Amino acid sequence: MFSKMIRTIFIAFVVTNLLIACAPSTSATPATAMPATMLAQNGFQDKPALPNNSGIEGVQTFPDKSVYHNHVQTLDVQAGEMPPVFGAHFPAWQNCGIYDQPVGLGNALHSMEHGAVWLTYRPDLDAKDVSDLQALVRAGHGYVLLSPYATQKKTVVLTAWGVQLVIDTLPDERIAKFIKYYELGPQNSEPGAPCSGALGEPLP
Repeated sequence: MFSKMIRTIFIAFVVTNLLIACAPSTSATPATAMPATMLAQNGFQDKPALPNNSGIEGVQTFPDKSVYHNHVQTLDVQAGEMPPVFGAHFPAWQNCGIYDQPVGLGNALHSMEHGAVWLTYRPDLDAKDVSDLQALVRAGHGYVLLSPYATQKKTVVLTAWGVQLVIDTLPDERIAKFIKYYELGPQNSEPGAPCSGALGEPLP
C-alpha cells in the first residue's frame, strides 16, 4: 500500500511539472506584435515630403504614403485640373514618350513611380508651344511622358512622384531644369524600373 501511495505522488509530481512547462509565458511578446519599422505589404513605407533641393523656384513637394504604391483596378484619385502627384495606380505603366492625346491617369501614375516626369499641357495650347515641348522631350529624355491633360487649365504642369511645378507662361527655362533634376531623380522609389515595354505607342 505504501508503494502504491509513493507511485501516485510521483505521477502527480510529473504531471504538475509538465503542465507548468507547457504553459505560455505571460511575459512573452504576443504573436501579433510587429516591429514599428516593418514595411507595408507592398514593400513601401510612408515618407515625409522631400526638401526642394532642386534650386527651382515654385517646386512643391508632398509626403508619400505606402498605399500610393498599390496596384488597383479602379482609381481612388480624381483627375482634377492638374495631374495628381501620386496615387494607387494601374498595374501597367504608360510607355514614356510623346503623345498628342491624353493618356490614362492610372498608367501615367505608374510611369512616375518608375522615375518619369509627366509633362502635361492644356488641350488648347498653341501648336508652336506644343512643338517646342515635343522637341525638348526628343532631346534624349527616355523617362519623360508628354501629353495634353483634358481638364488642365494651367499652361504647363510638370509632375514627378510627389513633386510638382506649375508653369503659367511660355517659354520658361524651369521646364528643362525640372526635367534634368527630376527625371530618374531623388523622388524615384523604384530605381531601374522601366518606362517602356508596357502600354501606349508614343509619337516618333
